[in-house]
Amino acid sequence: MKFALRHADIRIQAERVWLDALLSHAPDVRGLIIQAAPYISQLSESRENHAARRLREAGFGTLVVSMLTPYEESRDPDVRYDVSLLTRRLQALLTWIDQQPQLTGLPVGLLAIGTVAAAGVRHIAREPERISAMTIRGGRADLAGGEPLRRLSIPTLVLVPGSEPELLGPNQQAYALMGSQVKGWQEIPGASADLIEPGTLDFAAKAASEWFSAHVPEPKPAEETPAIDDTNTPPAAD
Repeated sequence: MKFALRHADIRIQAERVWLDALLSHAPDVRGLIIQAAPYISQLSESRENHAARRLREAGFGTLVVSMLTPYEESRDPDVRYDVSLLTRRLQALLTWIDQQPQLTGLPVGLLAIGTVAAAGVRHIAREPERISAMTIRGGRADLAGGEPLRRLSIPTLVLVPGSEPELLGPNQQAYALMGSQVKGWQEIPGASADLIEPGTLDFAAKAASEWFSAHVPEPKPAEETPAIDDTNTPPAAD
């Protein structure tokens, strides 16, 4: 039986702040994809949640997360370049996932948008066993630094907007340094960084879905309690 996905607006603590997130989950999902951007307003109505539908159609649960609070976004536009801060918040998300019984044991993928890509690279370089695969969309993985990029070992897809030459060079340099034996590069034709052109967001969502479907392993089946063999059980006394 196919279960219907349940959608819940939640808040996840990361040090002294609470991050807005939207969790879509069912008992039979094949994995959980964290879709994280520096800032997303009105999560349930956002373009990011629209893009996440493609992942849900492929059988994944999704956790769409705004990595900065509204106050931080309005106060300091440069805070999105604080890679150390974003890395700590990604760790907080993973810690929260580990504490949720319904998510225990699910393989995890990361769809990292913008500067969150650098945080993903740094975290995965340090703990490669926690995230199974990553897609970087319009990202700045170069901000992670050369050593974390060389230590990156999981399957990684880089999606680059085709109409953003200022993103092309940094992404090419980061891609060349990535140590992953399985990695992919794809340009999104005619796309700006925000993917506002018709069809570009769906193009990127489809590419990410196909990457995760190919590289996120199926969850391990839950261990079943063995049935009691009563064939040799003596009859009860009268």
